[in-house]
Amino acid sequence: MQTLNLEGINRILHPNKEQRPVTERILKNLGESNIGLHRNSADYSDASGYDTFSITENISELLSPACGMTDEEKQTYLAKIRAKLKSGQKLTGEEMRFLQAEDPILYQQAARIQSMRESLEVRLKHSTSKQSAATIYSDALTMIPENDPMKEYIVAAYDDAMKEFKQSDAYQSLPETDEDAEKRKGVPNR
Repeated sequence: MQTLNLEGINRILHPNKEQRPVTERILKNLGESNIGLHRNSADYSDASGYDTFSITENISELLSPACGMTDEEKQTYLAKIRAKLKSGQKLTGEEMRFLQAEDPILYQQAARIQSMRESLEVRLKHSTSKQSAATIYSDALTMIPENDPMKEYIVAAYDDAMKEFKQSDAYQSLPETDEDAEKRKGVPNR
C-alpha cells in the first residue's frame, strides 16, 4: 500500500496559511483515485478511474496563491490588491502571483506599473542633487500619456516612490541644487 502526503508541500508553498481543508480534500481525492494510492496493485489494471481524478488539477490548486480561498476571500484579497495599487504601494511577489492566476489582465497592468516605478527609483538613486531628483520625478510624470487607463495608478506609484526616496539617507545626503553638487565636486576629500 502506498500513501502520498502533500501536507509538507502545502506548508512549504503557503507557510503563513492554514490549508487543512484543501489538503484534506486533495488527499481524499487521491485516496479515491485508481492510480494505486491506498489500493493494492491489482487495481492498476482498471484504468477507468483515471477520468474521475486529475493529479495536475490538485497540484495546480496547491501551487495557486488562492489555494484554499473561498470565492468571497478571493474577491476580498483582490480588492485589497486593487486598493494597494491605487495607493501606489509596491505589490509583493505573492500578490503578483495571485493576480497572475486570478486576474491576468490586472496582472499585466500591475506588472507595467511596478516596472515603471522601479525605473523611476533607479533614476532617483542616480540623482546628483535634490533639485535633480525633483526634475527626474516631474519629467517622469509628464511622460505619462493623458489617455493611459492606468494613469491614476502610475501617478500614485511615482508619488509613493518619491516619498520613499525623500525619506532615505541617500536623499538626505544630497546637496540642495545642482550648483551645490558642482561645488562639492571641486572640494578635495578630507
